[in-house]
Parts: sequence; C-alpha cells; structure tokens
Amino acid sequence: MTESEPLLSVQGLKKHYPGGGLRSDPSGAVRAVDGISFDIARGETLGLVGESGCGKSTAAKSIVRLEEPTDGEVLFHGGSRGGRSRNDDGTHPNDVTRFHRTEMKTFRREVGMIFQDPASSFDPRMSVGDSIAEPLSVHGLDDGRRRRAVVEDLLGRVGLAAADYGRYPHEFSGGQKQRLALARALVLNPELIVADEPVSALDMSVQADILGLLDRVQTEFGLSLLFISHDMSVVKEICDRVAVMYLGEIVEVGPTESVFETPKHPYTEALVSAIPTPDPRTTNRGIELTGSVPDPVDPPDGCRFHTRCHAVVQPPDLDVSRASWRRLLEFRLAIEAGEIDVEAIEERARTGVEGAEQVEGADGLDGADEGGSTAAERLRAAFDLPGTVADPAVEEDLAAAIGAVLDGEDARAVERLRSTVRTPCEQRHPESVDHGGGHESACIRHDPEVRAAREWPAER
Repeated sequence: MTESEPLLSVQGLKKHYPGGGLRSDPSGAVRAVDGISFDIARGETLGLVGESGCGKSTAAKSIVRLEEPTDGEVLFHGGSRGGRSRNDDGTHPNDVTRFHRTEMKTFRREVGMIFQDPASSFDPRMSVGDSIAEPLSVHGLDDGRRRRAVVEDLLGRVGLAAADYGRYPHEFSGGQKQRLALARALVLNPELIVADEPVSALDMSVQADILGLLDRVQTEFGLSLLFISHDMSVVKEICDRVAVMYLGEIVEVGPTESVFETPKHPYTEALVSAIPTPDPRTTNRGIELTGSVPDPVDPPDGCRFHTRCHAVVQPPDLDVSRASWRRLLEFRLAIEAGEIDVEAIEERARTGVEGAEQVEGADGLDGADEGGSTAAERLRAAFDLPGTVADPAVEEDLAAAIGAVLDGEDARAVERLRSTVRTPCEQRHPESVDHGGGHESACIRHDPEVRAAREWPAER
C-alpha cells in the first residue's frame, strides 16, 4: 500500500432491499444505504454515527459482504494489494464487491467484526475458547495446541484469563462477552476491525473499560477501526474522524474535533447539541428535531433532512418571519404525511371548555366554540400558525389549504401550499462542500451562489 492509499476506500456504496407487498419494481426499494463514500487510513479510527435506522449497520455489513451491496465499490488495499491500478474495463482488482470465493476468504482473514450483541454471536453449546479458535481452524491452523495457545494469549490481552477458555457464554457478564468478541475479532491478526455498536448495550462504567481496551488494542496491533454508534459522546471519545449519516446518506465528514466544535450540517448540529453536559448551570436544551423520520422507500426530494431541519432555507421572495416560515412548512409536510387529525383537534377544543355549553353548530367543523373560534382558527392554533400571514399571497394559499383540509381534501391542500410554501432545500440535492482540513458537508446553505442570495441564521 502506498503512502497516499487509504486502507479502505468506500465509494458510492448502495444497499437497497426489495419493497414489500405487491410492489416489485425498483422504485419500491428500501434505500437503506444510498451512495455513501469515505476512506479509512492505516491506524485510523473512523466513527460512522447517526440515529437508529439511518443505515449505518447495514453499511457495515455491506462493506464486509455479510449483505451483498447493490452498487458501489469497497476498495481494500490491505495485505499485498497496495499500489494496484484499475483494470482496462474500469473495475479495480481490490474491489471487495467483486471478490470471488478465495479472495473473500483472504479478505475475511484481514478484517475482523464485532457485533452489537455479543451474546447472540456466540454459540451457547460451544466453549468461548473453541468459538474464538474456530476462525483459526477455518483458515488452516490444524494444530489444536497452537490454536489454544493463540486464544489463551488473546484472552489475557483483552483482560480475561487463560482459564476462561473452557467456560461457556452464559457464565460471562455483558462487558466480559464484549471482551470475548474483541478477542475473536483479533484472532486472525486483521488490519481492520468493523465494530457495530460495540458498547451500546453496556453500562456507562463498563463502556469506559471497553473503549479504553479498544484504544489500547488498536495501538498494540496497529489496527484501523470503523466504529459505528448512535452515541455522539462515545464517538467523540474514541474516533479520529467522524462521518455523520442520515437516511442512507453521509451528510458530513471530517476530523472529530472540527466536526464537534464547528458542525456544518444542521443534522450534525442537532446531534452535537444533544450531548449531555455535566455542568448543572447550563441552560442549553439542545436543538429539537421536529417531524418524523421519512420512509426510506420514498425519501424526500432534495436534501433528505429538510423535513426535520431547524435551519431549512426560506425562499428569498417569501415575505414572512423565519418562525412563521418554519411553521408553514411543518403544516404542509404534516398534510403530505397524512398526520392531521381534524376530529382530534376538534375534540381537544370541546373538552378544553370545561362546564360551558357548546353553541349550536359547534359539533360541526365549521362551527364556533363557546369562545367564538372557528374550526379554521383552531387548526391554525394547533400548528401555531399566525392568525393572518403578512404576505397576502401566502395568506390566500394558507386559507385555501386550511379549508381543503377541513373538507377532507388533503391533496388539494398540498397542491395549493406547494406554490408558495416550498423550500430550495427540496428542489435539488446538495453537493458536498469542502470546508478545509478534510471537513466536508452536504448542505445548500454552503453553496456560494445560494449563500450570496440569502440571509442565514447564525451557525454554530
């Protein structure tokens, strides 16, 4: 491997699953991983972080081909593969996705895997020593005494005892099982370890022990590490660089210190703001993400995060306050998602007037309650919408959309709002922007042309 070559280079990796039900066409696929790219250098720890369900575990399994990738390249330059160039047809001889059976066996010797739940990855009928030694047997070490010696040595290196060889998984605590999982990942002397949420099921004190062990073992064995987690505080502690993943895509990547101190993507800002602080005097409550996570079968157009983004871009010609703009967009998105329950809003309005008789017609959607509010006003109040929007064109569309919702015509409401309540974030997919020092993010706020045309909320 040359000086400039990363140990692992993931390029445009995709993993799509066929959609359920009657839809068998490609458009109904679940896009769990949808074109991610990153590099891992020799001796480096890269953290792949994001909310549960963002696709990070699927990405890990696709990299080591426990799941077959749909598209993309996984170039592994370990072993004697360094310095190879592409074939005449454009493919690469180091592309794991194209390895045949023999090459895959070699690759699996060079890459270890730690799973999220170590208890389920050990056979309860085998001693832990035999489970750890099994890869040695698969890869040709037939001498049982040598296998046992290797395993006993590893048990000591991960903080257990050689005498633990003959014990069974149920005899160990969660933290001890994760030490056993690390020993098994190390048994073939790999160059890269893929650790999928290795401490998420452990108590805080045990987490610290395992993270310290990972750090020590990485230095001792000269390993590279792909560390997958949903916990930003853990990633900050152990990783050299961080890649932030949302709904199948990487939205930001860079050195850990840079990403945590000056996050560039709004999703990263929200994740960083949610890290607990030990200072009881702090009043920072973090950034609240509104809305629900979109369906990976039908992700939003443009930036996939715009449906939940606190910094979503307002059209330059829309004459409303930023707070009103965000509520208008949330209202439109709620209609599109079918999340507005008019009957529930009306029921809350009725039960909220304690001891008062309802006026005639209050049971109908167009009626007024005892306080004189109409169904349209109650719907505005439910979404904290202004009584009247300052921009006449927007107010006209909003009033028409509210009327359509009350009539049960959501499609007509969406069509009306889309003409004015539409963010540039959904009109095109953001390109990755280099902020220097290996720090990149994909957000249209950082597009020079778009940025010059708008005023922006303050960044962290």
